[in-house]
Amino acid sequence: MKKKVLLVGNGQSVNAMLEESLLVEGYVLVEKVTSCTNLVNDIRQFVPSVVVIDMESPDDVVFDRLIEVNAQCPVPVVLFSETGETQIIKKAVKANVGAFVADGLTTRRVKPVIELAIERFKEISNLQSELIDTKKQLEERKIVEKAKGILMLRNSVSEDEAYQSIRKKAMKQNKKIIEIAENVIELAEMFK
Repeated sequence: MKKKVLLVGNGQSVNAMLEESLLVEGYVLVEKVTSCTNLVNDIRQFVPSVVVIDMESPDDVVFDRLIEVNAQCPVPVVLFSETGETQIIKKAVKANVGAFVADGLTTRRVKPVIELAIERFKEISNLQSELIDTKKQLEERKIVEKAKGILMLRNSVSEDEAYQSIRKKAMKQNKKIIEIAENVIELAEMFK
């Protein structure tokens, strides 16, 4: 399946060489826009595989829109710029730009840069998912530990006995251990 590109230009026009390179490399150009003002809406409307931005010197508005994109409808982003100033690079990193090319747009660079951004985006997305899952597991573990502590204190049982009690109750009621642990904590708080 061909990858769809939303091409964002600088002001009045879009770089013709970049546009041609995208088409030659087999990308489908879903839309060309001349500013980032409505970038979130453009992404929702055209559902690109990647956003390619070609701007002489991106300003804070561009990076603010990219931060919004990252929060609302994440998509890989490639930024071609004429300037490689440190401040712009820092802003690009903060805005989660997948690839940044300063002062060096050539036809043969387009595809590798776009593919790099897409793969980097996938990798970061996977890492973010893993982080969310790990945080959830840690929170659940804390709840189970708290419930075990309550049972150990109230019933004068060992940690293993407290856990087995929660586990048996979960199996008997066809619920998750975390649900039973939350119930234990809730009941303990009611009877304080």
